[in-house]
Amino acid sequence: MQGSTESSPFPRWDRLREALKNRLSPQAYATWVTQMACLEDAGQTLRIGLPDSFSLNWVSDHYRHVLEEEVAAFGDPVELQLELRPGAPEAGPESRKVELSQATAPRRASLERGASSRDDARSAPRVNPRYTFQSFVVGPSNELAWAAARSVVDSEIPTYSPLVIVGGVGLGKTHLMHAIAHELMKRRPNLKIHLRTSEQFITDVVQGIRMNKMDEVRWAYRACDVLLLDDIQFISGKETCQEEFFHTFNALYDAQKPIVVTSDRLPHEISDIQERVRSRFTWGLIADLKVPELETRAAILKRKATTDGIALDDDVAMFLAQSIRSNVRELEGCLVRVHAYSSLTRRELTLSLAREVLKDIVSDKGRALTCDVIVRAVSAHFDVKVSDLKSARRSRLIAFPRQIAMYLCRRHTGASYPEIGQALGGKDHTTALNAFNKIGQRLSDPDVRSHVEEIERVLLD
Repeated sequence: MQGSTESSPFPRWDRLREALKNRLSPQAYATWVTQMACLEDAGQTLRIGLPDSFSLNWVSDHYRHVLEEEVAAFGDPVELQLELRPGAPEAGPESRKVELSQATAPRRASLERGASSRDDARSAPRVNPRYTFQSFVVGPSNELAWAAARSVVDSEIPTYSPLVIVGGVGLGKTHLMHAIAHELMKRRPNLKIHLRTSEQFITDVVQGIRMNKMDEVRWAYRACDVLLLDDIQFISGKETCQEEFFHTFNALYDAQKPIVVTSDRLPHEISDIQERVRSRFTWGLIADLKVPELETRAAILKRKATTDGIALDDDVAMFLAQSIRSNVRELEGCLVRVHAYSSLTRRELTLSLAREVLKDIVSDKGRALTCDVIVRAVSAHFDVKVSDLKSARRSRLIAFPRQIAMYLCRRHTGASYPEIGQALGGKDHTTALNAFNKIGQRLSDPDVRSHVEEIERVLLD
């Protein structure tokens, strides 16, 4: 290990990252530290770059003291500098103009070239310019799917094919799909990328049959270099479309071409689908998107606010993040609603205004989700007494549910570690911190994850 550190061009940055991994929660590390890049590690200077102004401001306000403490532990005098990476995007009104021109460019180019299916296969896909890897906020709930999507663009031969991204409405499936296309277009502009929804795929097949042009449809799909199909679950019950997808899949798979599909359910949960098609989904990697954690939801809101030029205080962001837990699209929609009301009425966007505007949207159950509610849900799930969870008993039958309760309190209420310790019988804040980190690290264990998800379903449904 020592040898690899010495050979690194940024040895102090490597040490700092390792220290932060041990000190911060997995959630905070995944959300913020993974966005950082070392710009300079020489002499008495350590320059750290962040991808946008929001991330820079957030890290400066919330984590700079942590970084400085860890750097000071090196022993040598080191000046820590936080700054934007070269070429980092700046938010402003120009972004909307760029978005419109980029969104219409592929269609305009397609019309100018002519409308044959073979030309369409070679033309650039219509991607949403806002859906990039840089604008996707990464947290423990989506880190695997994000990393798998990145692997599609980082390797010419697919590491995982197919890549099946599974998640509910508004959790980022389409965002990652467009991010793959966006990045591939930038890195390898000569690639033939076919980005389609399953509805478009079904329409192509139906029209191909009706107009006797199935050869052109097959060419468009099977001659591409990358196939990206969104919401594949909609081919359920459509035998002819499944047949075409099956043969298209085989042709691309044999040619080692990347295949990425998204679905709102796991392959075995899709009804009325041929078993041979279902089996193809299991050949690669199934990466799921879960409901984002509190800190990730707040980061998503702050990122959108920065992009749209909205002044959003941390307390308002936290209120929105605590109130809307199941759907990122709904979360962003609430921000737009509150900002619109603030602008139209010329009132400052404050916490009281947000509560007023969203009083009919934010459910009473959502506002009532407190540490006590979570402790009772954990008690019922594990069939242990609340008094036992709050007691000093340390047997595994009590300690494990207690750790789950502390983890869920931190994840869903935004309560501080001392407050969580108090809710669990006056435990020390370090006990709550250690419980949160321990359960977060054990989520890869199917048994632990099953307990957490089952309790969350009871709390959030």
